[in-house]
Amino acid sequence: MLPQIPPHTWRGRSAAATALFVLWLVVGVPVAVAAGLVLLVLGVAVAVVALVVWLLWAGIAWVWFAIVLAERIPYPFRLLPPKTRRSRRLAGSSLYLQLAPRLVGGVARLAGVLFGPLLLATSIAGLFSARWRARPYLAVFTLPAVLRKVVNLGRRRGLLRDGHDADILRYDAFLSGAFPHILDFLDWWRDPQAPREYTPSPGLVDVPAGLLGLDLQPYPDPLGYPGLAAGALRRHSIRSLREVFLSQREIDDLCDPDLDDRADVGLIRVASRVDAHGLRHWIVQFPSTKSWHPRAGAAPNDLTADLVIGAEQEPTATRAAIATMLHAGIRPGEPVLLAGFSLGGMVAAQVADRATRAGLTVAHLVVAGTPLGRVHIPDGVRVLAIEHVLDIVPRIDGRENPVRPPLSAQGTDRFVTVKAGPLLPVGFRLGALHQSTAYADTAKAIEEQSPDALVASMLDELAVYFGQGQTVVDHAMLRTGGLGPQPSVPFYLHSTVQEGITRGTLRQTLRRIPGVIAVDVYQSRAGFATTILWNADVLVRSLKPWFTTVERFAVYRGLLSLLKRRRAVGIHFRLQAKETPGVTWEATVQQMADGQWREILDVSFDDSAAEAEFEDAFPGGAAPTVVFYPPSAFDPVVDTASRR
Repeated sequence: MLPQIPPHTWRGRSAAATALFVLWLVVGVPVAVAAGLVLLVLGVAVAVVALVVWLLWAGIAWVWFAIVLAERIPYPFRLLPPKTRRSRRLAGSSLYLQLAPRLVGGVARLAGVLFGPLLLATSIAGLFSARWRARPYLAVFTLPAVLRKVVNLGRRRGLLRDGHDADILRYDAFLSGAFPHILDFLDWWRDPQAPREYTPSPGLVDVPAGLLGLDLQPYPDPLGYPGLAAGALRRHSIRSLREVFLSQREIDDLCDPDLDDRADVGLIRVASRVDAHGLRHWIVQFPSTKSWHPRAGAAPNDLTADLVIGAEQEPTATRAAIATMLHAGIRPGEPVLLAGFSLGGMVAAQVADRATRAGLTVAHLVVAGTPLGRVHIPDGVRVLAIEHVLDIVPRIDGRENPVRPPLSAQGTDRFVTVKAGPLLPVGFRLGALHQSTAYADTAKAIEEQSPDALVASMLDELAVYFGQGQTVVDHAMLRTGGLGPQPSVPFYLHSTVQEGITRGTLRQTLRRIPGVIAVDVYQSRAGFATTILWNADVLVRSLKPWFTTVERFAVYRGLLSLLKRRRAVGIHFRLQAKETPGVTWEATVQQMADGQWREILDVSFDDSAAEAEFEDAFPGGAAPTVVFYPPSAFDPVVDTASRR
C-alpha cells in the first residue's frame, strides 16, 4: 500500500515555518521580481530579434518571389505573393531547392582550397607516423587530388579498397550458386510447357543449410521466397530513351536478388540488335550506387567506386565492364551505346575511354544525373547528357558538363547537355530529382519534343539501337576475395529501412487475390540512399482480368500507404502473366506538389503478336500514357458494414 498522511486537524504554521515565510517575503520576493525583470528584458530582446528575423525573412521571400516572377517558366513550382505563412514557406522551399545544388557545386570547386591545408598537414604527420602516410603528399589543392588523398588514407584503415579483380558470369549463373530457389522458379516461369502449379525441383540445393551445417526442412512456402516476382520481371527489350532509364531502375534493384536491402552483386545489361544491313548494334548499361557503406563489398557499384572514379582512378566496375563487353562478343567495328545513371554514367564515361583504347567502337554515350566535367571522352564518341537543374549530383565534381563544344571534324557537335526541371512530388525533397524514374520522365519529354534540331538528330542516331529483334543478356560482376554483401545504408535510417507491418500485410493481401502467383513489395534505391521508390511486382496467371479500374485503385490505396509511412517519393507497380509473359504492364504513381496524383503507364510487348493480342486492352499501344487524378482519388474506402 502506498504511504498516506492520516487525517488531522490544522493548527496553523509552526514557528519555523513562519520564520521561513518571512524570509521568503524579505529575500525571495525581491529576487523573484529581479528575475522577472531580467526575463522581461530578455523577452523584449528576443521579440526584437524575432521581429528583425521575420522582417528579414519576409523581405527575402518577397525578393525571391520577384525574381521568380520575372522568369519565363516559374520553377520548381508556381509561387504566390508571400503574404501568409504558407506562401512564405513555399518561397523558402523554392529558394532552398535552388541554392542547394549551387552550394554543392561551389563547395566542390573550393574543395581543394578548403581541405588542401588539412591534407597537407596530414602528409606532414605521415613523416612521423606511418598510419597517416598516403599519397599524394603535396598536390592536394585540387578536387581529384583531395579525393585521391582520402581514398589512400581510407585504404590504410581497410576502407575504400577497390584494387580487386572482377568475377564475370551470367546473371542466371550467379543466381544458381547464390539464390537457387529464385532461379528454379524462373525456369518454371519461362517454360511455356511447365506444369500449371510450381513445385520446387527435388534436387534443389539449400544454400543456408549448406553454409550453416544444419539439417533444415524445405521452405514451407516456396512462392513466399523474396525476389521471385522481381527476378521474373526482367526486361526483354529496350525500345526508347525512356526505357533506358526504366531499365536502369530494374538493373539497380536486381543487384539485391533476395530484397534484403543489401548489395549482393553488380549487374551489367547488354542488349544487341542487328540492323537492316546485318550490322550488330549494342547497348551496354551499368548500375548506379547500390551500397553507401565505406567498406567495399561483393558488389563493385558502391561508395568506394564513386570516390575512386572521382579520384580519377580505375575501379573494379570499369575493369568488369570491359571484360563483360569482350565476353559478350562485341567485335571491333560494331557500334556500341554506353548508358548509365549517376555512378553508372561515370563508369560508362570511363569505359568509353578504355574500350576505345581496346579497339572497340563506342559510338554513343547516354547518361543522366552524372558529373562528366572532369572525364575525358574520346573524340569519336557522341554524348547526350541529361541533367535536372536542381540535381546536386552532376555538380559534385565542381565543373559543368561541356555544352556544345567546338565543332568536330565531321562538322557536328559531339557533346550535348540537356537540362530540365521535372515535376516535383509533394515534400519538395531534392532526392526525388536524382532518381532514375524521374530521368525516365524527362527522357520521355525529350523524345516527344526535342529541345532543338541537334538533340533530334542525336535521337535519330540512337533509334537504330532500339526496336524489335533485340537480345538482352544480364551479366553479374563481383569483386574477388570472398567479400560479402554490404547494406544499402551503413546506419539505421528510420524513414527508409523500417519494415513495420504495412509491407508484409500488403504482400500477403495481394498474394490472396485469385490468380496471383508471386508478389514482391520492396524499396528501390535507384538514386540517393535515402530516396525510396516503393516497388510492387506481381505475377499472375492471366493479365486481362487485372485491368478493371476498381482492382487497380484498390491496390494503389494499399501501396500508397507506404508513401505516407515511409516518406517515399512514389510507387512503381509491375504486372506480368504466365499465360502472356511477353507483355509487361507497369505504372509509376506520385503525388505532385499541388496535391494531384500522377500516374504514368508503360506497356511493353516482346513482339508484334503480343501487341496485336492486347490491342483492345491498350488502344494506345506501347506509347507511355500520363493520367492525373484528384487528391482524394486514392483515399481509403470506409467499411460502413462494420460500423453498423
